[in-house]
Amino acid sequence: MNTRYVIVSLVLLFAFASASSDEHAAHQQDEAVPDKHAAHRAAMKKTSYAATTENYAIPDVDLLDQMGESISLRSLLEVEQPVALNFIFTTCTTICPVMTATFAQMRQELGDAGNQLRLVSISIDPEYDRPDKLKAYSEQFRAGEGWEFLTGDSADIVLVLKSFDSYAGSKMNHQPITLLKSPDSASWTRIEGLASGRDLANEVTARLLN
Repeated sequence: MNTRYVIVSLVLLFAFASASSDEHAAHQQDEAVPDKHAAHRAAMKKTSYAATTENYAIPDVDLLDQMGESISLRSLLEVEQPVALNFIFTTCTTICPVMTATFAQMRQELGDAGNQLRLVSISIDPEYDRPDKLKAYSEQFRAGEGWEFLTGDSADIVLVLKSFDSYAGSKMNHQPITLLKSPDSASWTRIEGLASGRDLANEVTARLLN
């Protein structure tokens, strides 16, 4: 069996197991104590996703990649290749590791076609997720070439989130959203929900590679 596939599968299983364990622990807490991961737990329970077509204006901001290099978001996203974008933060123990592992699985499902796809993950916790944290996180998931992890000034990250209609007010409220863009289109496919790696690969094949 492919070693990378085993690693991705184990990460997915670990993430779901951690979420289930956390949920059990939460039920043992005093009901007066608020559950900070309530929004994430609700998202984890959903087994379906919805795909819509949206138009977004990419903000003119410079962010930092996992190597500490400054990069224009527009130059990163307005390229002659298909793009898949999501929002994560490295200390998240629920939906973020699942979304990150799913990106890795999606690229594997695509095979050689996955090399054409530019993957971009933007941290919504820029104060903690500096380039060194993102580099370690990317290595944990064996992200490899063609997958950028971005951070930046808090104001710029909020602007990016609002520009993609993904701002939830708090990192604890953010939802699993994947955005797909074809190089010959100004519109984006917005996928809401925890789609599987195979589901995302099918969406990419149908919407971006044909």
